Amino acid sequence: MMAYLDTLVNLEGELFKDGYYKAFVMLAGPCVLCKECGLNEGIPCRLPAKTRPSMESCGIDVYQTARNNGFFIKTLKEKSETQNLYCLMLVD
Repeated sequence: MMAYLDTLVNLEGELFKDGYYKAFVMLAGPCVLCKECGLNEGIPCRLPAKTRPSMESCGIDVYQTARNNGFFIKTLKEKSETQNLYCLMLVD
């Protein structure tokens, strides 16, 4: 599992325990937790406690949201270019 995802899920849990029961983290892009997705095999998700929806799947324009908040983001021309990965932690 990606270390940053563990950190985000743990932070979400800590916020919940601190009384922010609506805390929820969203990631960018498709889920990459498993080498082979169980859904492709017709079985339930293997890591349901750690999976989170992507911002894109919820209709969020990640590029514009990042830019609106002062973060640098651009489309890539080559896969070898440095990527900027963003998440969204919702806390109420």
